[in-house]
Amino acid sequence: MLKAVTLVHKGAMEIAIHSIRTFAYYYSNTHELTIHTDPSIDEEDRETLLHAAKGIEAKIVSAKERNEKLDKLLAEYPKTRAFLNSTSFYTKLEIPIYEEFPYLFFDSDIVWLRAATNIEPKKALNAFSTETWTFYPGIARPYLWIKKKTPRRVNSGFQYIGQKFPFEKMENFLSLNMFDKKRRYAGDQEIFAYLFNDLEYFHHKDFKRSRVGSHYELKKESSAAFHFPGSMWKSHMDQIKEIPYLPSKSSMGVRLLPPVPLSIFEIIRMRFQINIGDIRFLALPLNVLRNLMRAYR
Repeated sequence: MLKAVTLVHKGAMEIAIHSIRTFAYYYSNTHELTIHTDPSIDEEDRETLLHAAKGIEAKIVSAKERNEKLDKLLAEYPKTRAFLNSTSFYTKLEIPIYEEFPYLFFDSDIVWLRAATNIEPKKALNAFSTETWTFYPGIARPYLWIKKKTPRRVNSGFQYIGQKFPFEKMENFLSLNMFDKKRRYAGDQEIFAYLFNDLEYFHHKDFKRSRVGSHYELKKESSAAFHFPGSMWKSHMDQIKEIPYLPSKSSMGVRLLPPVPLSIFEIIRMRFQINIGDIRFLALPLNVLRNLMRAYR
């Protein structure tokens, strides 16, 4: 059996149930599922999550279990251990340290619409979903990111991890002060892009991401799965609940694309767009421009 992994916290329970349920519906014959949780998940939540996984071989790994193993693995990597201890915001980075590769990871605000085949990258060790523009707000010392040929536009919602966690690389990354977690919107996907840069992109139409202000007809979507970050799933919940009762869609082969290196132009544009987006009267035309860019992408 192949291995899939997800991560759930209390605030995501409402959608996580359906994320796990739809994955179990389409992948019970091919995958086993490991559900990681954070300290906010209680015993009642655990039972609910395992019930949602009915039909697939599933287990839960608690934050306590994960930390016991991480303490041993990171004993010689104090900067990494301190970074992960400093905040719960980067819990997703604990998964590739804890789990044996290879595995498919998916965020718990993703719902599955059909079975996806050949998710393994063809020419690289890893694969990630992608954005329409680079969103790496935590970048510090950008010339080092460019020098290391960090791929642009990585999104960490879908991940195929085919390599051991690069402990020394992470420790050196922190020693060089390449990431500023205090920057507004700093996240984990830029760190994943740097650490696992031997990657390909999952095609954005095969593993799709919802956009602000857009409404989707899930039964008409051709993608294998749909990512609803930022509570955008709430306006689609009626449709999400109906997924197992719709006619089953045939499985599909997932397309993979080669990575494109990050450039200084992308970093400048990203910071400009973030700053402009925070100015209320400029946010609307900026979003219109982004939608036009997506339409022709």
